[in-house]
Amino acid sequence: MKKLIAGILVLLLLPNPALSAELWGPASAGMTIKEVMRVIDDAYRLDEEEGGRLATRAVEAVRRDDVELADETFTQRFFFLNGQLSQVTLKLNNTRDFDSMLALVDSLTEIMRDRYGQEVDSEMIQAGAMRQAKVGWIDGNRKIRIFLMSMGEDDSLLNVNYQAYFGG
Repeated sequence: MKKLIAGILVLLLLPNPALSAELWGPASAGMTIKEVMRVIDDAYRLDEEEGGRLATRAVEAVRRDDVELADETFTQRFFFLNGQLSQVTLKLNNTRDFDSMLALVDSLTEIMRDRYGQEVDSEMIQAGAMRQAKVGWIDGNRKIRIFLMSMGEDDSLLNVNYQAYFGG
C-alpha cells in the first residue's frame, strides 16, 4: 500500500503535458523563467520591482517588446505564480480613447475568431465614467480574453490575455 501511495505521489509531481496549456507560441503554462527565456526570442528578464503584479499574486518577470498584432504594437508580459508561467498578456503600446479603441477590439475579435472559433462570451459594460469591453474564448487548456477599459476621457487600457485554464 505504501508503494502504491508513493507511486501516485511521484506521478503527481511529474510534469503533465495534459495540464500544460500553450499560452503563447512555444511558451506553456508551468514553464520556469529560464525555460521561457530560452524559447521566446528577444525576451528579457525584469527586476522584481520593475514588473507588474496581477490580482492572483502572479508577478511579471519576463517581457518582450514590439510584438505585432492587428497592425498594432504590443508589449508582451509573462506572469509567474510560484515560479511557473501562468499568464501571458499583450498590452497595447499606443493607447487612445475608448471609442477609437473599439474598432481595434473588433479587428482583434475577427483575428481570434479565425484562430479559436466563435467567442464564448462578449460584453460591454458602462458604470458611471468606467467603460469596459470584453471578449473571450476557451481553447483547450487556455482562456483568451480581449479586455478594453477606460475611466472617463483618459486613454484606455487594452490587453489580450492568455491564461492557463482548467475549468469546465
